[in-house]
Amino acid sequence: MTVPHLFKGVAVVIDNGIGTGEAIDKILASIRASGGHAIELAKLPPPDYDLEHFARVSFFIMDWNLANDENGRPLEAEVRLPEMLDKQMVADNIEFLKRLRKSRHAPVVIFTNENPEIVIDELSADAELHKSVQESHILVKRKVDVADKVYEILEDWGKATPSVLTLKTWERNYIRAANDLFIDLHNRTPYWPVLLWQTFGADDIPPEVEMNKLLNRLVESRMDLLVLELKPFMETVDQERAKNHADYIKSMNGVLEGERFLRASKLKDGIYAPGDIFERVVSEDKRTYWMNIRAECDCLRGSDSMELYLLQVKPVENPEISRQFGLISNEKDTEAVVFAMMDGKTYTVKFKDMTVKELRKMKDMTRVGRLLPPFVTRVQQRYASYLQRPGMPRIPEVFYPAAEEAVET
Repeated sequence: MTVPHLFKGVAVVIDNGIGTGEAIDKILASIRASGGHAIELAKLPPPDYDLEHFARVSFFIMDWNLANDENGRPLEAEVRLPEMLDKQMVADNIEFLKRLRKSRHAPVVIFTNENPEIVIDELSADAELHKSVQESHILVKRKVDVADKVYEILEDWGKATPSVLTLKTWERNYIRAANDLFIDLHNRTPYWPVLLWQTFGADDIPPEVEMNKLLNRLVESRMDLLVLELKPFMETVDQERAKNHADYIKSMNGVLEGERFLRASKLKDGIYAPGDIFERVVSEDKRTYWMNIRAECDCLRGSDSMELYLLQVKPVENPEISRQFGLISNEKDTEAVVFAMMDGKTYTVKFKDMTVKELRKMKDMTRVGRLLPPFVTRVQQRYASYLQRPGMPRIPEVFYPAAEEAVET
């Protein structure tokens, strides 16, 4: 018996054969014998069910064919409903999986009596789920091949999938640190959130914003180092790079953007901060970009009449990267270059001209995202240095290197 490590906790098992199907009952018995707990559902939750109730579930097990015969019994293996009803059942399964992804990024394991290839094809036909199948977020196995090996299959799968391995390792660390923080502060006084909330309000700053930042900072300070080993995956990544360099670069650009830039769809409306990037459409084929660098405290206290301090942001076609330091070597004192900031492109923030605009007068500009720390912090620091630069006398011309005389041919 495999003792769960990555997948400790509660599982949700959705199967209409629970209590009557030998294979699924063996799987449930295996979960219980290994110390896990299972929430048993005979059918999919209704479309209006709040899937946030599953927020802390460790993994999901789902049968693909949830149909019953005329006597209310689960259909036999490889038996499907008539075509129209079968298509509706598959559509319902897919819709549930897509809704689930928005509430819980946890592995979904489809243990089924169906032919796995048929299920994989039906999943892959959906554009949103295609990538989840390709990248092993959804695993499809025959029930009879699982039996009492459910945790063995899950643990081997998790250890072979770096995103799952990292998520599960980090999540345990984060939950432990958050629990430690709240016990610590509760023991000081149960009213500690109120005391801090009052302080935030006295500063005339949205308290929900400051509370969120404070909690994240305090939890992070209590987190242990991740016990995580990803070196075994490096050879696979190198092989992918050699096989298709263009795809590798595209993936790398996407990862770097996710590290340093947050799209507007994930930002709270009406809350502004340094690093906010605004797009202005000049013509059908021309757009300009501007970055706000006003101090965060000023932005949080602002209203429609608040003024943003905007610097122009321009794409850099051929950034020169220093192999020694891994930085942009052709960056000038009058700019800050951000590598792979957005859509795989490198941008430079220009310091020479600042535009001051009130929010209510920015109707022709749309926020497209936000540059995150420490990248925006570096932009602010370089701009502050630019503003405070001292005027230096020129070196006398007599010390300049002699110009090379033209050689006659």
